[in-house]
Amino acid sequence: MRICVYYHDNDIKVGLVRDNKVIDIALAYKSLLINKGYSEEEAEETVDSLILYPENIALTWNVLQHLVDELKDYLHKISPEIALPISEVKLLPPLPQPQKIIGIALNYEDLAAQMNRKISDTPMFFFKAPSAIIGPYEPIEIPSDLEKVDYEAELVVVIKDITRNIAPEEAWNYILGYTIGNDVTSREIQYGGGRTLHSWSKSLDTFAPIGPWIVTSDEIDNPQNLFIKLWINDELYQDSNTRNMHRKINEIIAEASKYVTLYPGDLIFTGTPAGTGFALNPPRFLKDGDIVKIEIEKIGTLINPVKKIMPR
Repeated sequence: MRICVYYHDNDIKVGLVRDNKVIDIALAYKSLLINKGYSEEEAEETVDSLILYPENIALTWNVLQHLVDELKDYLHKISPEIALPISEVKLLPPLPQPQKIIGIALNYEDLAAQMNRKISDTPMFFFKAPSAIIGPYEPIEIPSDLEKVDYEAELVVVIKDITRNIAPEEAWNYILGYTIGNDVTSREIQYGGGRTLHSWSKSLDTFAPIGPWIVTSDEIDNPQNLFIKLWINDELYQDSNTRNMHRKINEIIAEASKYVTLYPGDLIFTGTPAGTGFALNPPRFLKDGDIVKIEIEKIGTLINPVKKIMPR
């Protein structure tokens, strides 16, 4: 299933995406209860007692999954005001408040070949600030004193359960689902001053676009065989497949869990393929007015404009 977080009617809601429509899960469940014989008041009280927590849906995933399972055979009966066209709602980041975001550097074979670099024998992990998260169509804001801000299309893993020090073969069981991410990076900060600052260069406000929704792991039978593409202003810059990852998804999760406890809703950016701006000749960095579009097979499309701003 596809789960989104969206804004409509002055409220933040959790929705189920089907056939280009967003279904308000709480309202749909209330309608189901009334259909089963609950009074309006009883149904309202029951729904009000539910905690879906749109800030981090993974924390109440069991509740959400139960509601969706209950609704499966009822969705065709719901009224139009419960199922709105996607164009009529504002999609928000599907998981706006993870405890942490973990990234891994240089994890695609095609990017390593493009850069003529050898992938390290040990994974190069970094943290990205959760405060950098934005959703679909929100602008990537580039401070006016930065000129080398880069894009990185990535498959993002959403962790389902708390875990520590697991084996690679166990790691698949801890994946709630997948979304699309753009690991926006300031190359001036990352490589300035003769040192490498991965986390700081990737944690500026708006430098972690994610979305448009989370696709649960049961809907993607092989996440290691998905095309991943990025366009800027309709010009294709990244065109690869997740099969080109050096360390596979389960290996990344297992390796990260050796050192940090993973919690529900944690996001793991799994690396970017060839075609990033600084790896091109000449380089291509993001500019004011650019439109960045990322598409990953079986997930969807994430679009963000770029805006130059004065530093606060």
